[in-house]
Amino acid sequence: MDKLYYEDPYRKSITCTVTSVSHTDKATEVTTDKTIFYPEGGGQCGDCGKLGPYTVLDTRKGDDGDSILILPPGTPVKKGESLELVLDWDHRYLFMVVHTAQHLLSGLLYTMFGIGTVAVHQGADYLTIETDQSEIAQQKVDELVLEANKKIRENHKIIYREMKHSEAEALGLRRSIKVEGDVRIVEIEDVDRIACGGVHVASTGEIGIIYSMGHEQIRGHVRLYFCCGHVALQNLIKEDKVITNLNRIFSCHADELEEKVSALSAALTEAKAQSQSAQKQLAKFEISAATDSDAICIITCKEGADLQSYAQSVTEFSDLAMLALCPDSGRTKWLVALKGKYEKIDFNVLIRPLLSKIDAKGGGKTPVFQGVANCTDKAKLDEFASSFKEAVKL
Repeated sequence: MDKLYYEDPYRKSITCTVTSVSHTDKATEVTTDKTIFYPEGGGQCGDCGKLGPYTVLDTRKGDDGDSILILPPGTPVKKGESLELVLDWDHRYLFMVVHTAQHLLSGLLYTMFGIGTVAVHQGADYLTIETDQSEIAQQKVDELVLEANKKIRENHKIIYREMKHSEAEALGLRRSIKVEGDVRIVEIEDVDRIACGGVHVASTGEIGIIYSMGHEQIRGHVRLYFCCGHVALQNLIKEDKVITNLNRIFSCHADELEEKVSALSAALTEAKAQSQSAQKQLAKFEISAATDSDAICIITCKEGADLQSYAQSVTEFSDLAMLALCPDSGRTKWLVALKGKYEKIDFNVLIRPLLSKIDAKGGGKTPVFQGVANCTDKAKLDEFASSFKEAVKL
């Protein structure tokens, strides 16, 4: 198979001959005598597009390294047909940009800070680079992004060279070569050199822009997130609109937003705490009012009520056997509390069998048990409440 995606990564269509067709329950797999479709590999996803009138969903690499076109199951393509192969160019070009950006970032990580790359993910929305470091200071990430964008503006050429394995090893690449035999070296002129079988843009200027989306720790390594190309530009336009609207809402400049939002968040946290405290006090009063002389309490709440305020109030009572029922979007939430002298009741033995009467499930541990019932029938719920009251009497 002639792999024309190496000869001209920008070629968008070509006429080819179908050399094999294989049908499975999941796909129709097709090979051709020549191809411009890059197969998934090296972190770069496979190409998609059209083979004549047929849709190509993906391209995978066969055992011999050739491109296998993945079409929907049952596609009636025939061996020997001459068909036009047409790339989904937007899809291909996006990943050429992302792949090149990854080389640029990984190369700079190594030359600037001695940080190696152990894994990458080249996605449509973002790029990740998993490093060999357990910690990376934010200052280094900022310096990396600034330098990467400088290299983009300088528009360094991307150069390809085929060479013997021994010659490639002698170059002192930042990463060991994973394949045997002849090696394809991809070089960002004056920036990075590495063995790679992917397809890339012609120069760094085509990346457009790179910015950091943050980082996280995974498997003891720092994983860095980046956005690049037109996706990055689209995101920045959206984010600028959000910032502009927030500036208007808070009547402040962009550099004051963080302080304003932090103050609002703190106020909301305080208000939430006060609301929860008030709900707990209200629940306590409601439980007290509904509790009989045997410390047994049945409560039916308004729809949407927070049963957690009742659960938290249980600690305020020395003895309590409480059932709380709350309508909730076509179901009924339930809560059972067994406190003090009622803690000796075995929930599983005595009360759980009652739950089947209202098609209820749930659990917990002393003193609070809770769950949901697939029942809203008032008569059944009243019967359940009466049965509960009888069951807990000592």
